[in-house]
Amino acid sequence: MTDVVEVRPGSYHDSVSLMQVSRQVAAADGVVAAQVAMATDLNLEVIRGMGFDLPDGLGTNDLLVAIRADSDAGLASGRAALEDALAGLRAGGSSAAGFGEASSPRTLGRAVEEAGATLALVSVPGQHAATEAFDAIDRGASVMVFSDNVSVEDEVALKDAAARRGVLMMGPDCGTAVVGGAALGFANVVRPGPIGIVAASGTGAQEVMALLDAAGVGVSHCLGVGGRDLSAQVAGRSTRQALAALDADEATTAILVVSKPPAPDVLAALERYAAGLATPVHWATLGPGRPDLTTAVASALTELGHGIPEEWPHWKPLIDAEAPDADQAPGSSGLSGSPSQSARGGSLRGLFVGGTLADEAMLVAGERVGPIRSNIPLSPELALGPDLRDEGHVVIDFGDDELTRGRAHPMIDPTLRMERIAAEGGDPTCGVLLLDLVLGHGAHPDPGPELADAIRAARAAAASDGRELPVVVALVGTTGDPQGISSTAGALAAAGAEVFLSAAEATRRAVDLLPVRGDNAPGSGAVSPRTGQAPAVDPVVRGDNAPETGAVLPRTAGRVLLDEDPVVATAGVSLFADALRDQAVPVTETDWQPPLPGTERHLAQVLADPRRREANALALQRMTAAGADLVDVRPAWEALGLERGTFLHAGPPIEWERASGPMRGALIGAVLFEGLADTAEEAERQLAAAAYTLEPCHHRDAVGPMAGVVSPSMWLYELRDEVHDHTSWCSLNEGLGKVLRYGAYGSEVVDRLHWMNTTLGPLLQQAVRAAGPIDIKAIITQMLQMGDEGHNRNRAGSLMLLRELLPALIAADAPSVDIAEAVRFSGANEHFFLNLGMPACKLSTMAAEGIAGSTVVTTMARNGTDFGIRTAGTGDRWFTGPANTPEGLFLGDYGPDDANPDIGDSAITETAGIGGFAMAAAPAIVRFVGGDVPFALRATRTMYEITVGEHTAYQVPILEFRGTPTGIDVTAVARTGVLPQINTGMAGRVAGTGQVGAGLVNPPAECFTAALDALAAATRRG
Repeated sequence: MTDVVEVRPGSYHDSVSLMQVSRQVAAADGVVAAQVAMATDLNLEVIRGMGFDLPDGLGTNDLLVAIRADSDAGLASGRAALEDALAGLRAGGSSAAGFGEASSPRTLGRAVEEAGATLALVSVPGQHAATEAFDAIDRGASVMVFSDNVSVEDEVALKDAAARRGVLMMGPDCGTAVVGGAALGFANVVRPGPIGIVAASGTGAQEVMALLDAAGVGVSHCLGVGGRDLSAQVAGRSTRQALAALDADEATTAILVVSKPPAPDVLAALERYAAGLATPVHWATLGPGRPDLTTAVASALTELGHGIPEEWPHWKPLIDAEAPDADQAPGSSGLSGSPSQSARGGSLRGLFVGGTLADEAMLVAGERVGPIRSNIPLSPELALGPDLRDEGHVVIDFGDDELTRGRAHPMIDPTLRMERIAAEGGDPTCGVLLLDLVLGHGAHPDPGPELADAIRAARAAAASDGRELPVVVALVGTTGDPQGISSTAGALAAAGAEVFLSAAEATRRAVDLLPVRGDNAPGSGAVSPRTGQAPAVDPVVRGDNAPETGAVLPRTAGRVLLDEDPVVATAGVSLFADALRDQAVPVTETDWQPPLPGTERHLAQVLADPRRREANALALQRMTAAGADLVDVRPAWEALGLERGTFLHAGPPIEWERASGPMRGALIGAVLFEGLADTAEEAERQLAAAAYTLEPCHHRDAVGPMAGVVSPSMWLYELRDEVHDHTSWCSLNEGLGKVLRYGAYGSEVVDRLHWMNTTLGPLLQQAVRAAGPIDIKAIITQMLQMGDEGHNRNRAGSLMLLRELLPALIAADAPSVDIAEAVRFSGANEHFFLNLGMPACKLSTMAAEGIAGSTVVTTMARNGTDFGIRTAGTGDRWFTGPANTPEGLFLGDYGPDDANPDIGDSAITETAGIGGFAMAAAPAIVRFVGGDVPFALRATRTMYEITVGEHTAYQVPILEFRGTPTGIDVTAVARTGVLPQINTGMAGRVAGTGQVGAGLVNPPAECFTAALDALAAATRRG
């Protein structure tokens, strides 16, 4: 045997898809065993249990492949099957491919926005579900959260957020919904009709819809609200909204509320609320002394004037007979299935995939057999232990949160229940096996044969021990379901099971088949097997019985949802998107990936902040509205009040001891330029002795490219944003090669600085004061449409700036030789404009500073050691991580080992929506920084995923003049793992080297996770 274990970091797929991949690999020739799964604790336990040795340090976002083959050829066969299966997932989940095609949206909010979706379906792992749901609600879509394992606190926050936004929140743990005829999640194919259903129960809703369909009555809509909605903590928040929406729906003439056992006070409050509606409301809410679902449906049908079937469909067991035809009529002849009671255990074992059906079984059976232990007990003292074992009566819900954590729902993957069925076959205390099986969209495509085999095997195991094991199945389905209810029932009956459409009838039949024992003997409380009429039926609540103050509620967004044909965006299990496509429902799938590790809790908290949406909209509005006029050129001592011995630098704060080579080289050169030292060695000693003050440019509202060093004598551009009354500054550009900003400090560097100080600066001051103010924002707008992107390509921008300055520059009061040299220097420097684009972008981001609740990034800067960001909602606080080293193209003989980690304030361009974010506008940039033209297009398209909007002035022609992606959102970065794309120059690692190349780089993720932590701490829930 040959075992292979392979780890693929960061390659996420949903559990249902990977279950299918595992099956394909396991079926390959020569493969003995295979498991392909995300490295969750549960999956690691399963794979170790299969005998595989696993490496340490695995994370939940790692894809784990374990294959055991009987030979090298078998292993090759398994690998080939693996790659084919994964390729199929990629092909089915993404539309990204060629030159101009957009990739699939990475977040649900983006999918809602791009598709114009009215409804979002969330089926991602529970710890991430609230994040996606908040995003969709924020974009104005109603949401169905199929996911379980969502906290009650998040559920309440989601439902409150939905109410504020005027949309409907269905879930979490909402398994079933039907909206406008579209079946979502697990839902049966039912005929259209007048009854609207509000369901705090998934399988309960399916049972009710199946019974209505069998009675010939259709459904207008089924609005799931989540199994906890009628609990005391949630207090019926979504039920109230759903009732109002159905009351306003013209197609709905009656409403039926279906629920697991509700909190009495919540139910009473909802009944009072329903009394004020114009549409009659019926109640199918389970609980002690309350009617079962079959009885509630029968009562509602009677109240509405519809007939009740003489007999709900059922199929008798066909022991030792051939399987019936698929079209065998329900209730047709077969063996009676009444076994002798002398060779059987005495306990009922209910193994359910539906929690509501499990609740109903305990309520119905408990009246006759006494206490029933469960993993979802009716009272705490009846809770099963961790092994879910007891010799007495037991009901297990295999769809409970604890049993679905890290695995697919048992309606899709019945493995756990199948194992328990086999165990019950060998358990002498098991007297009757009670099961459910749910058909419809989203469920297992053909569950009947597999369950029939399990039933047959369990009965055979019992028989081998001299026992007889009756099996009763509650089959939830309709004649329209894709699995085929008749053929499914026939397969189960052929295996020896008795099958009922009514789950309550199935439970009573199972109790009847138990041996007689003691006071709790079956039959001690006779109830009609057809209607279950023992408990009193809830009275119907009618609008005409309501007090005069009861008024029809106004139209709501939920009502609008019911008005329109649904357009759906999904995140999670692809099976549900496929089911919607099969129904011809427009659906957009999200290419969902888990967020950055450890961010789940804080993401949900920040996204729940009611300030966030408006705060980010305000940040974007301010950023795009900000002006940027060049108004002056002045020395730093005058413009900034920069004292002698104080030096500004790029990036977040740093001390000399931690400074990189190029930062040290630039500081040495600045000390020499200021005349504070005679030699580089003396300057270095002074800096090491902390003789000078080092301060980030950003702390003075200035920016500096690369090392960004500014000393008091250096001249600065001064730009104004009159809209927000802000000013920003930047040094003059020295050109490329061996220059101060790249860490060079030789005599030619210092001489050039002196010339810029004595000649270029004063000439530019005269020109700007004569020609200005000059609209730099307008130049950026134009240069983006002329092939520049504003960071590493500034050719058009530089020429347009010279066009504005030349008339005044030529007329300046200076020697003609100085003017000629200044014009030559400026005209030969293709990066001349960069030092004006940067402060223009600084003004844009300054406008967004100090907005409470905003998650927009206002600064990205690097000092060659650290990469730091600041956000609108956290003020001046820096969040840092180690700067990455760019990858790209090198000058001359330089290579990767010569490059320093990322450095400079020039990432302010990306922060404001140009530079790397606008690479699609400048495809020629790839010849300078690396990559290819399709990459440039993809880079810009991808940045839309992590920004709050588009710039109103800066546009990309090749993208149909779409605005550049603007306003980096910390939460979007954390959710998608997509890091901002920066194109940049590369400085030599060794001080004094200068520029060694140009390339592409991303910030470290740590900056964004740290910022998210701080935003969460500052968040208040609304």
